[in-house]
Amino acid sequence: MAPRQVILTLSFAFGFVLGCKQIFGIEEATLICPPEFPDCKLCDEDADCGSSTGCHSWVCRKSQCTPVNRPAGTSCSTGVCSDDVVSECVTCLKDEDCPPGGHCGKERACFRCDDGVQNGYERGIDCGGSCKRCLGDGCMTGDQCSSGLCVDGTCCNAACDGICQYCNNPEGNCSDLPKYAKDYEPVCGFDKVCDGFGSCLLRPGEVCASAVQCASFRCENNRCAKLAGEPCTDPLECLDGACLDGVCAM
Repeated sequence: MAPRQVILTLSFAFGFVLGCKQIFGIEEATLICPPEFPDCKLCDEDADCGSSTGCHSWVCRKSQCTPVNRPAGTSCSTGVCSDDVVSECVTCLKDEDCPPGGHCGKERACFRCDDGVQNGYERGIDCGGSCKRCLGDGCMTGDQCSSGLCVDGTCCNAACDGICQYCNNPEGNCSDLPKYAKDYEPVCGFDKVCDGFGSCLLRPGEVCASAVQCASFRCENNRCAKLAGEPCTDPLECLDGACLDGVCAM
């Protein structure tokens, strides 16, 4: 006697594959299940469908196993019932399901922003996602940053409040402003510029007595001077007094 054959009827009610449909009424059945619902089965009574859990039970309706879920968020042995097609007990569905200070993250597991581990939806260790912003992220106040420091509109690793320092970089590291840059907070005087090493010295073209006064580290003919090849806007900036096409000439 040939086996009884069955095929799947993909009946999507609330996103759930309800079961299989018998098409040949012979003695035995060969059941084929889709990958997304490997346990589909025909049934005669509720007990044929499997055991109940703290979050779902089964009923046999028209020879098809159908889950009866408890409401999502209902307390269960290890947390709360999920909102899956067949509800299971998970650690959390939302932050409020976690201990105080915790957040509900990936795989519905609780995590904290002070546990020293990159977990949940964090982009770095204890920062990003549900936590405060990481170093290098944009900010308006220090309260937004995991470091507690917002400098130059960037979450920074240090207060970075020295002269000729800035923190507007992707790494969020306090750095010295580039050579010849201006600093306005704190102010680097109108006749001075940054030297690239965190000092505010005379700009090229200003009168000097010694190279140590100059951001260019050169004092020639009593003027701070740039070398050939450096960008310029005024001939007085250049060692030989020649600024051609925005560059100090030989």
